[in-house]
Amino acid sequence: MKLLVFDVDDTLIAADKVFRQSTIDSLNERLALGDAIAIASGRPYIGIMQFLNKLAPGKKFPIAANGAAVYDEAGHCLDSNGLSYADFLTFYSRHKRILDFGGSMYCYTLDAVAYFEDSYFINFEKNWNGLAGRDLRENPLKSDEPILKIMVTFNNGRWDTLKVGEDEMKKFHVIRSDPRFLEFMNPAVDKATGVEFLRKYLAIAKEDVFCFGDQGNDVGMIGSYQGIAMDNAIPEAKKVAKFVTLSAQEDGVSYALHHFVK
Repeated sequence: MKLLVFDVDDTLIAADKVFRQSTIDSLNERLALGDAIAIASGRPYIGIMQFLNKLAPGKKFPIAANGAAVYDEAGHCLDSNGLSYADFLTFYSRHKRILDFGGSMYCYTLDAVAYFEDSYFINFEKNWNGLAGRDLRENPLKSDEPILKIMVTFNNGRWDTLKVGEDEMKKFHVIRSDPRFLEFMNPAVDKATGVEFLRKYLAIAKEDVFCFGDQGNDVGMIGSYQGIAMDNAIPEAKKVAKFVTLSAQEDGVSYALHHFVK
């Protein structure tokens, strides 16, 4: 059995956001062979299941919030390593000024996107990922309650207004998952840590783990296993990859599964 792990945006799907039937067919071929398929994404469980539900029955696992939580298909959390709501409150208080420059701050709870001020990106999370919203002014969390990650977003490129301190760089694992998104996570968490938990859970050898991706938050898992970078990937991902496949637009996932995964 092999473990095949996929990023979503610009890997499984291209800029048109269409999950192509050719890609679905290629993944179903691997499920029929008895391989396990995981999607490792910054998305929450429910957002990942929108894609896994399109596949045939088989061994399917969501690795959510860039590795902060690993689930089985039924939604049972197998492993979780996040932050606390107190971490978000401290971060929010320190960086609240970015709201005046078009920035947005929110966090992922285990089942919702939580925020003090609504924004374009919070509505994006609700609509695209199917997440419930939680207005923290009306429905606050307890300080020790878990969250999966803190999100900072800009749609206007004003990253110069976010001043991340050295203490925060040590406290968090900071991931650039998209030019518009910066994610602050538990320093022990990465997509690669989620993949490693699942690899051990399924008792699969490292040489039988294939990870597909294109962005900075994929570099760790691409470099740690049989990594496959998309042709549209950033240079850092291609540098650590074992293989470089076609672009997402050209269904590079199917090409790699037919040519690189024996």
